[in-house]
Amino acid sequence: MQNTVTAQVTPLASRQNSANAPVTLCRYGGGRFELSETGVYFLGKDKDGNEQTPQWVCAPLNVIAKTRDEKSGEWGRLLEWQDDDGHPHQWAMPLELLESDGLDVRRELARRGLQISPSPSARGLLATYIKVWPIDARARCVDRLGWHGNTFVTPNGSIGEAEELVVFQNSHATEPAYSESGTADEWRNSVAALAIGNTRLVFALSVAFAGALAEIAGEDSGGFHLRGASSSGKSTALKLAASVWGNPSTYVRLWRGTVNGLEGLATLHNDGLLILDEIGQIDPNDAGEAAYLLANGQGKARASRNGLARSAQRWRLLFLSAGEASLSAVMAQAGKQSTAGQEIRLADVEADAGAGMGIFETLHGHPNAASLALAIKEASAKYHGATGKEWLRYLVANRASLVSILQEEINRFVSGITPAHAAGQVRRVARRFALVAVAGELATHSKLTGWAEGEAIHAARKCFAAWIEAFGGSGNREERAILAQVRAFFEMHGASRFEDISATIDQRVPKRAGFYRNGIKEGREFLVLPQTFRKEVCQGFDEKTVKNILIEAGLLLPGNDKKPSQVVRLPGLGSSRVYVIRYVDEGE
Repeated sequence: MQNTVTAQVTPLASRQNSANAPVTLCRYGGGRFELSETGVYFLGKDKDGNEQTPQWVCAPLNVIAKTRDEKSGEWGRLLEWQDDDGHPHQWAMPLELLESDGLDVRRELARRGLQISPSPSARGLLATYIKVWPIDARARCVDRLGWHGNTFVTPNGSIGEAEELVVFQNSHATEPAYSESGTADEWRNSVAALAIGNTRLVFALSVAFAGALAEIAGEDSGGFHLRGASSSGKSTALKLAASVWGNPSTYVRLWRGTVNGLEGLATLHNDGLLILDEIGQIDPNDAGEAAYLLANGQGKARASRNGLARSAQRWRLLFLSAGEASLSAVMAQAGKQSTAGQEIRLADVEADAGAGMGIFETLHGHPNAASLALAIKEASAKYHGATGKEWLRYLVANRASLVSILQEEINRFVSGITPAHAAGQVRRVARRFALVAVAGELATHSKLTGWAEGEAIHAARKCFAAWIEAFGGSGNREERAILAQVRAFFEMHGASRFEDISATIDQRVPKRAGFYRNGIKEGREFLVLPQTFRKEVCQGFDEKTVKNILIEAGLLLPGNDKKPSQVVRLPGLGSSRVYVIRYVDEGE
């Protein structure tokens, strides 16, 4: 039987400086655990029933609450303690970690500054203490950060009011990189001030604010990629953005790794900003899948250790990337062609702002771009994290009123930057840029940036213009890519792999792709054999999509039966189905 009492006890020899301090007791196994201002102790008895010398287990460690998820699973304990510097720590520890030798628990507690006894027997008692200490309080644990109703969960606690305490119970091997140094005012005056007049830097900081707004605005996940030569300032922009939430040296991650690893990173940055540098380090075979994964907001379904289906990880976030090559260029290294879907999920923005200083346009009194980059690096290392916390407090306090404001402002921005005939792909990306613009303006309105009104909108407009130029205009990117590929195919093979259908002598055409015929009112037509059409003309694209686009463009001529192919009598092959394509060059 276990019970807990608070009493005044005679201080132990090792606790002479804490005489008369209140001690909490928990009886266990014929002895008892004591928690006082000097630590956790176990007082056992020998075989004759005599009380043994108190055994020190660890520094003061409080078991605050029992944690469990919304389905009354994933039980754990909410632990609190202070390190030697007096900094408080809190950890929602999964109980399953105690079902081995407790090494993982001791390692994590020690990593966060809890003093633990070196005695093997005392170390074993630590797991017992956490397990048996009776506690009535309850807390709701969640396995991802971000919005949970009107509460925003961070690694160090929750912001907002909820019916019960909500805590983050981390089951991932990767640790969140949120941290805090200095104040929001110091960050505004030293870090955000250096971004003024530099559109790419203002945009990067606005992206950092936009992640937590996406859920309120009902916008999807998506990314931005700063592409540019080495030493152009791309990494400086990433560090600047990272300083909103934590120390840039640890918050910025690398693309290098597996797609499965990115799932864990995405979950840890839910409703926030994920920063990935050096896209050239990812396996080119995985690059396209990674872009889809991050933007689609859902990982793969997997089995748990007991073989049962485990819910797929989900997230909503914005991610900011950088590298010397674009996504399409990285994929090309593996012989893969990027799709329009992949490219709109990771919007490519030229890092060079066009002022002859790489990513910079205004130096703020510094002699050169390198000096400004160094100043940004030093300032963001000194002041970071506090602004993100203030931003979340602002969003929690104004969440209800922001819903309608966000939609109105996003629609206004999109209308102002996209032509009436813009394709759906372009409008989708424009909404992401709009979210960033509005986030930057709201952060300014809440006195976090020190920027003038309109600074974030101007930066987002400039970056959107750079994106749409690289994307190739306001039309449908996939449609343009398909038409370009079809034209390229006939430019390369039209004179070498097609036989004249009206020839009276035998023709020997290597790797024959089909036939051609002249004398048609519209000009030369190519009759492409089915296998060639599927494997070469449609290579890299969905066959049905290619057919529809070619028909709509007037290049693929359907048969009288309204099927995409026609039945034509071919020399040596008899009546066969072929795809009849009227060749049109770029100048026609």
